[in-house]
Amino acid sequence: MTRSINRIAAAALIALAAGPFMSAQAATNDADLATAVQSSLSNTLGSDASNLTVTANNGNVTLHGWTQGPQEEAKARFVASKVPGVHNAYSSVRTFSSDSNE
Repeated sequence: MTRSINRIAAAALIALAAGPFMSAQAATNDADLATAVQSSLSNTLGSDASNLTVTANNGNVTLHGWTQGPQEEAKARFVASKVPGVHNAYSSVRTFSSDSNE
């Protein structure tokens, strides 16, 4: 349990530190918004974002794909929610974990 809390705290700090690197200009349409979110995920999460895709509809973005675990999914949703132009960030991401201690 403590290990999971530490991971979530570390993920939040990484995402907050990435804030200055995110574009300050809001996307003007759904395609641009999805691209901006995908770019932000790739820049912030690196290879952890390789199995994620993004759709957008009127400022609402949905993440699709797979992550290593719930912490990575939460981190991805947090990063997406901070992209200018995103009103809501939803997730249909599925998780898998190779860690037998969780």
